[in-house]
Amino acid sequence: MRRYRYKVEFLPIEEEQGERKIDKERIEEILNRYAENGWRLRQIDLCGNFGLICVFEKSV
Repeated sequence: MRRYRYKVEFLPIEEEQGERKIDKERIEEILNRYAENGWRLRQIDLCGNFGLICVFEKSV
């Protein structure tokens, strides 16, 4: 039986001139940082108009 560790990261959606936008470069940077450390993206969900919730998992 495999065991996993999980981490949750909240990425806020920024508001610029009345429009909401996602900073794709920042998200890519965070995803790459986790991948370099052996984490994989398990799930990503939109949290209303506030941001993205990313769940990462790693086998132990």
